[in-house]
Amino acid sequence: MKTIIAEIIKSEFQNEVTPDVLVHLQRSTIKIINTEDQKISYLRLDKEDLITNVYLALKEVKQKYDVDKKVPLVAYANFIIKRRILDYAKFLRRDKRKLTLKMINSYRSNLTEDGQTFLERDIDRYSYENERENNQIKAIRELVIHFLENEATELEAKIIKMLYKGFSQKEIIETLKIKRKDFLQCKEKLKKVFNYFNKDISNI
Repeated sequence: MKTIIAEIIKSEFQNEVTPDVLVHLQRSTIKIINTEDQKISYLRLDKEDLITNVYLALKEVKQKYDVDKKVPLVAYANFIIKRRILDYAKFLRRDKRKLTLKMINSYRSNLTEDGQTFLERDIDRYSYENERENNQIKAIRELVIHFLENEATELEAKIIKMLYKGFSQKEIIETLKIKRKDFLQCKEKLKKVFNYFNKDISNI
């Protein structure tokens, strides 16, 4: 499976990114697949279906990724791939027959109290949630930038930038030649900042 995923990523992104980013994306994607597969191993995921879902997630990343938002490609890809694997797992947990009947019934011509069809209501909800998610991402990015510019030490800034780019704890420790204690202290400090502002972000 590793070889297949690596080849898919190469075919989709080799003309879009540098060789270093391409290798990082390949390794990161494979790591996410293995991690999530272990977490939900009790579902006995079909390997071919899993590869298909990851492939579709990568196509989604390529289509939707916006350089202007200044989010690292690897971090964005990690986010999308993980979500799509979890979506696939949720699908497997459902009773397909009950789900189909529920969808048929809910999208008939019945109206809500506001005079909308159930389909119109769900479209409105999706649009709202999508906008809300974008606003939260923007707020979090601004919070991280503020922390880097005003509170973080030089080492903390390096750690956080690598975290944001999708590097793992082990990769950061080895690259910066620091102790695990230094990494955890930085992560805890950043966590406290997020907890402090969490109420404001959750209300966006």
